Amino acid sequence: MVHRWRCLVVVCMMAAPAFAQSLSGQFLAQTLQTSTPHKEAVKKLVYGRQGIPPWVLNMVSRDDYVGLASVEMQVDGKPMQLFYACEAKRCNQSAIRVLFSKDGKHVVMRVNDDRLGETYLGDPTPAEKSALERKPAG
Repeated sequence: MVHRWRCLVVVCMMAAPAFAQSLSGQFLAQTLQTSTPHKEAVKKLVYGRQGIPPWVLNMVSRDDYVGLASVEMQVDGKPMQLFYACEAKRCNQSAIRVLFSKDGKHVVMRVNDDRLGETYLGDPTPAEKSALERKPAG
């Protein structure tokens, strides 16, 4: 019986890295709190920017926005992570889509705000821009 439990523990430990590597099902606020590369990439992307909503400027330090679970997608043959988030109580008026490389060091963003218009941050490639234009599920 003990041998079975040891085998089960070993199998679970071997499977854990596979689960940890998934780019789907994560939330932006939690990712920014727990991943230094993601946090630093977003800080660099939005720091000092004009013409984007205050909630986007502050999203690294404040998580007072609404976000859907991330989706893993292939962009130019590379796995990337797409997040959708919006301003609380104003999702139809102010929303973003954020696309990260697997390591979190590369980020591009699409900001769509009824007052400030639409803008892209991070100079996305045509394939990245297409991914950022994808509609959120649901």
